Amino acid sequence: MKKFLLTVAAAAVAVACGGNAGETSLEKALVGDYKAEISLPNTSGDEAAAQMAAAILSQIEMEMNFKANGTVDMTSSMGGKSETSEGKWEVKADSLFITDETQTKGFQLIKTDDGFKLMNDEMGFILTPKED
Repeated sequence: MKKFLLTVAAAAVAVACGGNAGETSLEKALVGDYKAEISLPNTSGDEAAAQMAAAILSQIEMEMNFKANGTVDMTSSMGGKSETSEGKWEVKADSLFITDETQTKGFQLIKTDDGFKLMNDEMGFILTPKED
C-alpha cells in the first residue's frame, strides 16, 4: 500500500511539474510577425460566388504580430488603405482563440513546415513568418 501511494504521489508531482509542455512550446513557436493569407473553406455552394470572394480576398494583404504578452496586432491593407486592430490570443490544446473588442474567434491551430494554418468553419489563415 505504501509503495502504491508513493507511486501515485510521484505521478502527481510529475504531472503538476510538467504543466502543459506541448501548449507552451506551441505558444512560444507562434510568437512573432506573420504574413497572413486568407483562405476559405471548401464549400459545395455557388461556385461563381466562391470565385468572386477568392478574387476579392486575394487583394487584401494581412499581417499578424503575436506577442509574448498574449496580445496580437492584426493589420489589413487593401487599395492603399490600412487598418490595424489589437486583440488577445490564447492557445488551448490544438486551438487558438483570438479576442477583439466585440468577439472571440476560435481556430484549429496547425504547425506547418513554414508557419501555421488557422482554420474554422468560416475561414482560415495561412501564416508565414515575415522576413525582415
